[in-house]
Amino acid sequence: MTTAPSPPALKPKALDKLETYRAGELDQAVTIDGPQIVDHASPVPLYFQLTNYINQKIKAREWLPGQLLPSEQELCTAVGVSRTVVRQAIGQLQRDRLILKQNGKRSVIALPTYEGDLMENLRGFYEDAIAKGRTPFTEVLSLKIVPATPEIGMALRLSQGTPVVELNRLRSLDGEPEVLVMTYLPESMCPDLPNEDLANESLYRLLAHKYGLRIAQAFRTIEAVALDRTEAKLLRSRPGSPALLLKSIGLLADGTPLEYFIAKHRGDRAKFQVKLVSDLLPEESTH
Repeated sequence: MTTAPSPPALKPKALDKLETYRAGELDQAVTIDGPQIVDHASPVPLYFQLTNYINQKIKAREWLPGQLLPSEQELCTAVGVSRTVVRQAIGQLQRDRLILKQNGKRSVIALPTYEGDLMENLRGFYEDAIAKGRTPFTEVLSLKIVPATPEIGMALRLSQGTPVVELNRLRSLDGEPEVLVMTYLPESMCPDLPNEDLANESLYRLLAHKYGLRIAQAFRTIEAVALDRTEAKLLRSRPGSPALLLKSIGLLADGTPLEYFIAKHRGDRAKFQVKLVSDLLPEESTH
């Protein structure tokens, strides 16, 4: 099997950010523009204005992961607001996972969080990342034919021992590991899949274009688990760190199972969105 290539080139600023963040060298504080960043005459709360200012700096990558925020007192002096305002803004940014508060140290700009729509649409990880303007990268850890275990056979409606394609991947966003995914598909439905270069190709796109197979519906569950030592090493986390375990069974339009995957997302970087729709008829709903 072809060795996975190096991650795609990122913008120089983003690449510098990632390398220095990993090395722990990017410790200089960001620069605040000054008191003009908030309008004291505006009806908009001062903490919200400050939060929005910091949010925009981070989203525009003018402030980079690993850089430090000024201290609370420095922010108060630079912006011309009270400590209460600063603490409200910092608290909101922490809840939004844009900054990390360090014990006894200044807050630091956090790495981006993956906000997935995988619980409410049938896009794959690659398509979902591209749609959000992120840079995905896949490392194929293994790709082979294995006999179906009882769990896999039940998910894919196959007899135990039936040959299935097992695809083990480490998937990253913007150069940082995000999720480990083990995928199983009936070997009879995609016999040449082990010969494909899935480090540089979307699995769903390949299944659709080469085999005419498209997932029409899926059943997914999500639960909290802890990473073991091997998983933690691959995801650059500590053993026992929290992860979100996502299991999915994808079906063709006629109800035939095509895919069973087991994904473990880093718990500190993943957030899933779920869309809920009422099953009540209009006349049954209350106001």
